[in-house]
Parts: sequence; C-alpha cells; structure tokens
Amino acid sequence: MAKSIIEAGVKPLPVVGEQEKITRLRRMKRLPLMLLALMVILFLFTLHRPASWVEWLNAFAEAGMVGALADWFAVVALFRHPLGIPIPHTAIIPHRKNDIGESMAAFVAEHFLHSEVVRVKLQSVNLAKNTAIWLKTPRGHDRVVDLGISFFRWMLGALHEERVRHFISRLGSRQLSGINVARLLGRTLDWLVEDGRHQQVLTQSLRYAIVLLHDHRDIIRGNVQRESPWWLPGFVDDRIVVQMLDRIETLLLEMSLDPDHPMRGDFNDWMKRWVHELQNSSQYQRRAEQLKRELLNNEDLQGYLFQLWTDLASSLEKDLEDPESVIRQQLSQLLTGLAEEMEQDEDMQSWVNGWLVESAVSVVAENRHAIASLISDTVKSWNAADTSYRVELAIGHDLQFIRINGTLVGGLVGLVIHAVKML
Repeated sequence: MAKSIIEAGVKPLPVVGEQEKITRLRRMKRLPLMLLALMVILFLFTLHRPASWVEWLNAFAEAGMVGALADWFAVVALFRHPLGIPIPHTAIIPHRKNDIGESMAAFVAEHFLHSEVVRVKLQSVNLAKNTAIWLKTPRGHDRVVDLGISFFRWMLGALHEERVRHFISRLGSRQLSGINVARLLGRTLDWLVEDGRHQQVLTQSLRYAIVLLHDHRDIIRGNVQRESPWWLPGFVDDRIVVQMLDRIETLLLEMSLDPDHPMRGDFNDWMKRWVHELQNSSQYQRRAEQLKRELLNNEDLQGYLFQLWTDLASSLEKDLEDPESVIRQQLSQLLTGLAEEMEQDEDMQSWVNGWLVESAVSVVAENRHAIASLISDTVKSWNAADTSYRVELAIGHDLQFIRINGTLVGGLVGLVIHAVKML
C-alpha cells in the first residue's frame, strides 16, 4: 500500500490542531488494515479444509478481502494514485481541485448565503438584546472599552505620522478647493429659512442677548462713564445710559415674544435676500472664493491649526495613559447606559434587529458570489499536494469506515453467494 501524503512527510501550510488530526487519522487507518489482515489469515487458515462449516468461513474471508481491497482502492484513489500507478480516474482531488472548489463555492452561495436563509437565521436571534446583555458582562464591557481606547490611540498615533498629516492636508485642500463656499452657505441658510428655523435661532439669540445685557449693566455703565466728557455731570450720563439700556431690553423682549414683530419681518426679508445673493450673485461667489484661497494659502493659519491639533492630541494621549482616564470613564459610562437602555427597550431592540437583518441580507445578497469565491480562489491557490493533504486530514478519519464496512459487507455478501451456490 502506498504511503499517504501524511506519512510521506509533505509539509503544507499550517492547519489548526494539525498534529492531533494526524495522530487520529493514523490511528484510525490501523483498524481497517488489521481487519484486512484478519481476513487474509482466516482465508489462508480455511483454505482446502474438508469440513463443510469451514467453507462458509473461507467464503466470508475471501469476499471480505475483495471488499476491503476494493474500498481501499476507492478511498485512496480520491487523494492519489494507488500504489503510485497512474491509473485513469484516480488522484481525483489533486486533478480536479479547481472544479471541486468552484462546486463548493456555488453550493455555499446557493444554499448557505441565500437571502432567505440568512434572513431566517438572523430573525431567530435577538441580536440587539444579546449584544446588550454581553456588554453588561465585565468581559464584554472591558473588551469593547479596550477596543475603543486602542482604536483611539491608533488614530492619534497615525496622525503623528508625517506622511499621514501630509496626506490629510492634501486631501483636505483638494476637497475644499472644489467646494463653492457661497452656494454652500446659501443652501445652509435656505435650510434655516424653511419652516421658520431662522426665526427660532433669532428667538434664542434675543433671549441670550437680554440675559447678557441685564447681567452686565454695571460694566456697561462704568465704561460709558469713563469715556464721557469731563464736563458732563455723572448723574446725567448715568440716567441716559440707564434709559438707553431699558429701551434696548424692552425692544429685545418685544421681538422675542412677538412672532409678528416688524423687525422680525425685516430680518426674514434680509435672510431671503442673502440666500438668493449667495446662490446666484457672481460677486459674492468671487469674494467667497478669494477668501477660501487666502485661508488655504495662509501658512500662519495652517501652522496655528496644526499646533492646536498637536496640543489637543498630546492632551488626549496623556489622558489615555492615565489609569483614571476621563475618556475611558466616559466611554465606560456610555456603554453601560447604552446596554441598560437597549436591554429594557423592546421597541428599540425591534428597530435595531430589523435594521441589522435588512443590512446583512442586503450585503450578503449583493456579494454572496464574491464571498463564496473565497473558497474557490483559496482552493485554486493551493497546489495539488496541499489540497489532498487538507481534505484527507479533514475527512480521512470518517472515510476509513467505508473500508471497514466494505470488508464486513463484502464478507456477508460472500456468505450469500456461497449459500446460493450450495442451493
């Protein structure tokens, strides 16, 4: 019997648990071999014996040898040429490995990556709740926090690389150079004008201005008194300032409370005109482009922004190195809150699960053949010896049962044939 690929010492790429599988396969191969040897001994022992009952044992052993050898040939022919003889239609796996890989890929794509199969499997699992429960465990919580911190550190470290900074700078300049700043600002303001959002912003601004003016009255009065002429009496100056501030506060309060105030109408008309000018006026667009170019070419501004970012990145890195890192604590609290809310909110679980299922199904449906091609492409990249090695290591143990069954079934068939012959 020819040596198998394993016994021949071929060294393909590493396999998980390889040595254990090799030992298990070698041990399993001894069983059908010992059974064949038993049939040979039994056949020789019962050959030409006159007793009638011996003929039955001889027939059993003879047919068992034939079955054992036939199934040994069938199993070996999958992986190599039996006895090293290049018999046609043997060494099937090495010769047809590419076709086998294509068939496996097509089978996986059609039966395992089909949209409905993926959908049913994902719908049977509450992914959102299971994730929330996992995040509440110390192991899951720490794992995600550590992963987030590691990713954050990697990002900060990458931005210290000169080539990364230059790449981002070139990319940012290229993207900004293609933006029409005036039209972008015009579209943004147009969005604010829709449904009166700009009036809401104005209302909040007026309220803030009233509070700011009220809280800083004394500072304003003091500044006015210092700048007033020496000959103007202080009480007159103070009275004028107080009346002026009261009128300003009254006007701001009226504008904040009355949605139909005339000045609000003026503000609305001014916003609409500005939106139109920004989107259609060539003069505004030229000014915006000139300002953009000046900013992009301003080395002092770029140096200041870079230094600002460097200081911020250094501060963040210093915090990440601290065992009591604020960022780590904030991320930990965020994950804890997210997990607790997700575990209790069934409506949110349903929404998240639906989104995950539809996203996964869509991705798999569009890319299932590309995903399955990983199988065929991987098999194609193996040489014939590697392919036989891997397949034999994976299924060779179970294939030995074919040899065992062939020996025993062959022996039983031999008994049936002998009985028919006797009849």
